[in-house]
Order: sequence, then C-alpha cells, then structure tokens
Amino acid sequence: MSDSGKARGPREQISADERRKLLVAAALRVMKRDGIAAASTRAICAEAGMPHGAFHYCFHSKKELYAALLASDIEIDLGAAWPHISPDADPVENIRTLLMAFWSQIESDPDGQLVLFDLGSFALHDPELQELPILEHAASLDKASEYITRLGAEARLEFLQDERILAELVLDILNGVAWSWLSHRDNDLARQALERFATLAATLVRKAPDTTT
Repeated sequence: MSDSGKARGPREQISADERRKLLVAAALRVMKRDGIAAASTRAICAEAGMPHGAFHYCFHSKKELYAALLASDIEIDLGAAWPHISPDADPVENIRTLLMAFWSQIESDPDGQLVLFDLGSFALHDPELQELPILEHAASLDKASEYITRLGAEARLEFLQDERILAELVLDILNGVAWSWLSHRDNDLARQALERFATLAATLVRKAPDTTT
C-alpha cells in the first residue's frame, strides 16, 4: 500500500470529496497492479486504508466509481503550458506546446492509461455501463473545445473549421497515438507523430487580424 493509502488516525477528518478522490486513486492502483476484475469494493477500501463501509458512503455503486475513473482521463492540467502561448509565436509552435504538455502527462503513467482504455472497453461490453464511455467522450469533447477556444483567444488565431470538429480530430489523434504508444512504448516515435500533427493542425488556422492598432 502506498503512503496515500495508509490508514488515517481516528481523529483525522477528511471531507467526502477527499474520500472520493482517495478511493478513485486507490481503485486505479489496484487495477494497475491486479487488473479490473480484482478491484472489488473491499480491495479498493483496503488499498485506501478505509473501512469497507466508506465506499458506499462515497459512491452509490461501482458504476459511479467507474464513471469517476473514466472522468480522470480528462482532468489533465495544462496550466503550466498557457504562459508559453504567445500571439507572436508561429501557430505550429503554439499548437505543439499544448500537445506536448498534454502528452507529457499521458507519457508519465502508461499503466494508468492502459487501465482507462481497458475500463472503457469493459464498460462497452456491459449493458449497465455502456453509457459511461459515451458520457466520457462527450465530456472530453467539451474540454478539448474549451482548450481550442482558449488557444484561439490567447494566440490570436482564427480557425478554418468548426471548433467542435477540430476538437474531435484532436481527440482521435491523441487516442490513436496513445494506443500505438502503449504497444511499442517508443516515446520518441509518439512525440514525432504529435509533431507532425501539430504541423498539419496549423494549416487549419490563420492569424487573426490585430485590432489593437
């Protein structure tokens, strides 16, 4: 059990949201180590250092836990990349900056990425869970669209295609590169693919007119 999963003292109080986060993290660790099938509610609580009853205090069902796990795939923080986005930079450079910031976090946890792919496939084969990948994809599309809109504003770019369509394209490329990378684990090859995509994506934008003069 990792340090984050150690049992807490009886006087230490944590919020329900924090408990949920700890259980999601514990579930991911169990799945990475032992597989999805091994991630029983009891095993997850033991990994988190919590009593078994804590699971049902935080989640109504394992379906709700799976939804939280799949949602974690879109919670990558690009905060450190935005200061490097500049209207004076070439569009391909700005696009590359965001792609590489996103990819570096995927690259740092291949086992976690594999679990999320496996969990999505697992859900698609279960009639009670089939809606979860659909909802996760919609949320990912929303997030990607937000990034594209912000990129346009901060880099002063106009898009030559609908931003929602561009967001779908970005997701398809990232998922495809991630899946290939999980097979070959060649970091340089994956980054080269994203470099080429950045060049291609830059042909779908143009500099917005400078309205400050």
